[in-house]
Amino acid sequence: MHLLQSSALLVVSLLCTIAKADEPAPTYQELMSNAGAAFQDEDWSSLTEHLNQAQILRPYSLYILKNRILAHQLAGDVETALALATQAADRGLSLNLSGHPGFDSLKNNPAYVAVEEKFQTNETPIGEAVVSVAYDDATLLPEALAIDSKGNQYLGSVRSGAIISLEHDGKTVAAAPGGIFDLEIRGKKIWAAVNNQLAYVHGESDDTFASIMIFNRKSGAPEREIRVAESDALLGDLEVEKDGTAYVSDSTTPRLYKMAPGGQTLDIFAADPRFVNLQGIALDEKNQRLFVADYLAGLFVVDTKTAEVTAIENAANAHLGGIDGLYFYKGNLIGIQNGTTPQRIVHITLNDGATAATGFIVMQRALPEWNEPTHGVVTKNHFDYIATSNWPSYDKDWNPRDDATLQPVRIITLPLN
Repeated sequence: MHLLQSSALLVVSLLCTIAKADEPAPTYQELMSNAGAAFQDEDWSSLTEHLNQAQILRPYSLYILKNRILAHQLAGDVETALALATQAADRGLSLNLSGHPGFDSLKNNPAYVAVEEKFQTNETPIGEAVVSVAYDDATLLPEALAIDSKGNQYLGSVRSGAIISLEHDGKTVAAAPGGIFDLEIRGKKIWAAVNNQLAYVHGESDDTFASIMIFNRKSGAPEREIRVAESDALLGDLEVEKDGTAYVSDSTTPRLYKMAPGGQTLDIFAADPRFVNLQGIALDEKNQRLFVADYLAGLFVVDTKTAEVTAIENAANAHLGGIDGLYFYKGNLIGIQNGTTPQRIVHITLNDGATAATGFIVMQRALPEWNEPTHGVVTKNHFDYIATSNWPSYDKDWNPRDDATLQPVRIITLPLN
């Protein structure tokens, strides 16, 4: 049995024995608080125990993984520290193992040389950036892209709330009272996920809201706005069925909302305890299922009729976290993985029941033309996506960083054949 599999079984056993039968299992917050205390006390055994349990709840957290490597090294379990670093390297990732003398000690181990070489290799670019659209405006903070049946491209701005037509030199075709986080074109309508939070140019107010807005595609006039009743929502990704049934992800709570055709409310559809930070969703309308990407918990599939949530098994032994945009394509998934180093565009093969990821291919990686790719659109046999969202160029107050260069909009086209 592989060392990491043995460690995982041991951690599960620890988790079961620590919590008494009449007590709930520790929460993530409790585990990390206990880990912090153990670190201060230099109780390395306790530190590894709490971090290993935390990783079960956040299986794709690279922050926890990095600290687990350090904890095992400090506890004298060098074999496991190396195995964890090797697994990350084998999954195509690169970890910055620095900031503590324990990492220096690990790097002095001759067995670590091959790991570091793989980390460096993993940061080299893969693929060719075919820029299909270049629009000379670096201020939009574009997060949403939609393409109509004629191939016309619409871009949504988080910064201004504008929906612009790239075919008409950036003409504003509609405007929302909040940032545009996702767009869908359905017939003569433009659907948008809107939040007046984060980097929206007018800033946060006492009346923060999250909503779905529907615009007339010809006139740009808003026809309907359906706000989420819960005040703590932040809507991230939107999918709309042919009959007008809508699904939208709430990143911060986290949960999924659903709206019936012609509905006036967004109702909580699924709020699974395994959800941590929901991002992209991808609709397989034919099979009545919705795929969901969670930055820290990986991939899920949700039955759109029953709301049953199933975690997608990682049979490919790949890193399935850090996915922002998620798209259904010929029975499989395309993901924009911008929550990893390096950032990647990936193709994920699913089994027949869509319950397991059986294959994982990196199609593009670490391209110099990127400044954090985010969302895109699958059209026939190619994938168009926003390559320069510019999110990393903003500070915590959502102002452009002094040392950052905002890049103009680039849409990259990636063949899927």
